[in-house]
Amino acid sequence: MARARYTIRTATRRDIPELVRQRRLMFEAMGEGQIEDRARADRDYARWVRTQMAQHRLVAFLVARTTSAGGIVAGGTVWLQERQPRPGFAGGGVPYLMSMYTDPRCRRQGLASLIVDAAVAWCRSQGHTRLSLHAAPAGRSLYRALGWKRTQEYSRVL
Repeated sequence: MARARYTIRTATRRDIPELVRQRRLMFEAMGEGQIEDRARADRDYARWVRTQMAQHRLVAFLVARTTSAGGIVAGGTVWLQERQPRPGFAGGGVPYLMSMYTDPRCRRQGLASLIVDAAVAWCRSQGHTRLSLHAAPAGRSLYRALGWKRTQEYSRVL
């Protein structure tokens, strides 16, 4: 199995530049934003990630090659979004999977599934019973294959 050539680990603050790089590449692959917008977003995201990690509201997973070539080739992040109390929920952080990225040369080897599995395991270990995400069109078949269900949400540009 191709996944045997990779290891997964939890990111640390030292990995913030890599998390920023992967997020930029994710947006580039989706064709989102102009170059100058992405550069500004990189700086803002680095600051935001540092704060969220310090507040224990964000955990990221990085996949690296175990071969002599080494290097980080994929990653994904769980962010605990603050939500208001409602019946059956006292309020607090709700896990949201985001910033999923795999180097194009390493796609179709199960790395995104490896990250999703790690994210689900982390969420369960923290007592969470639900995990959500917004999937880019290219990732939707993966999430469906892993048992994710599409939900209905509306938005409006103001």
